[in-house]
Amino acid sequence: MSEIEWQPDETFSDYKRRKHAGLQGMGQKTVKNREGWSDNQKRGLTNKNKGRRKQNLARKKLNIPDTKFRSQMGNEESWKGEVRVEVKAGKQVQTLWTKYLKAKEQSDTNTSIGDTRPFLFVAMPDGTSNGLVVMELDKLEEIVFALIETWDSQA
Repeated sequence: MSEIEWQPDETFSDYKRRKHAGLQGMGQKTVKNREGWSDNQKRGLTNKNKGRRKQNLARKKLNIPDTKFRSQMGNEESWKGEVRVEVKAGKQVQTLWTKYLKAKEQSDTNTSIGDTRPFLFVAMPDGTSNGLVVMELDKLEEIVFALIETWDSQA
């Protein structure tokens, strides 16, 4: 067998499928024959797989433990832990990501030299006093610690 690395953004099932491509045997998923499928059906399966990969990646980065059964991993409502999570991927969140990057760029250009505080984006639309807090998953722990430190210094 070839040396195939498990990519951080793919599920174990996808890794196994790539690793054992062309082989038959127990534990190998039946590859769906896409002949005769419409473009919409193919796109739907691709989007579903991409969404599951992003869910798995988000769950790992949030340090949410595995569910008891692998089949429950694709359903965020079944995830263990003390938070509710809904993962969205693709074009439906692209505008939010773009707004976040523009706000981060604006903050970075106006930041003084030596300021290493993590960036947190808050979106507060008109007509509400509430808002959304947006941050990079890779910076989550750093931001949580910085917020706790900020709150503790006020006490």
